[in-house]
Amino acid sequence: MNAIPSIQKVGGMAAFANAGVALATLAVAVFLIGPSAIADPNKLIDLATRNPTPLLIQDGLKVSSAVISALLVVAFTSYLRRENLAVIAVAAGFGFLAIFCLLGNAVLSFYGIFQMAVNGEAIAAVPQLNRMIGILAMTAIFLDGVWLLLVNGIALKSQQLPRSLCYLGLAMGVLSLVPPLGIIVLLMGLIWSVWVGRVLLATAPDS
Repeated sequence: MNAIPSIQKVGGMAAFANAGVALATLAVAVFLIGPSAIADPNKLIDLATRNPTPLLIQDGLKVSSAVISALLVVAFTSYLRRENLAVIAVAAGFGFLAIFCLLGNAVLSFYGIFQMAVNGEAIAAVPQLNRMIGILAMTAIFLDGVWLLLVNGIALKSQQLPRSLCYLGLAMGVLSLVPPLGIIVLLMGLIWSVWVGRVLLATAPDS
C-alpha cells in the first residue's frame, strides 16, 4: 500500500483503541452519568457538585479520544496521500479542528468541575460555561463529520478501503452533521473503527 508502514500500523492500532474508548464513553454515559442527567443541564450541574467522578472519567476519555483521533488523522493522511493531496490536506485540517474543539470541551469541563469543588460562588457562572462546553462538543462532532465524509469519499473513489466500509463511514459523516445524533454515530463508530483497524493492520507492509 502507499502508506509508511509504521504509520499505517499505528493507525490500525489506534482504530482498535478508538473502538475501546467509544465503548467506555458509552458505558460511562449510560451507567454512571445517566441519560436524564445528559438531557438536563441542571441535573448535570447537580451531579458535578455532588459526585463529579463520572464526569471526570468522561473528560479523561475525551482527552484519550483526542490523542487517538490525532493518530487516525495522521494515519489516514499518509494512507491516502497519493490521491487528491489538496482534499486530503483539507480533510486533515477539519480533523485537527475537531480534535482541538474536543480538547477545549474537556479542558473547560475539568475547569468547571474544579471551580465548583473549591468555590461555590463559581456556580453562578456555570450556565455560561456549560453553554460553551456544549457548543464545543457540537462543533467537534460536526467537524469530525466533515472529516469522515472527506476521507471515506477519497477512499471510496480510490478503492483503498472496502466499499461497504466507506459507505458506513459516509453515513456516519452525514449523521455527524446533525450533532444531536452523535450517540448514533458513536454506536456506528464501534463497527467502523474495528473494521478500519483490521484493514489497516492486514494491509500494512512488513517492512
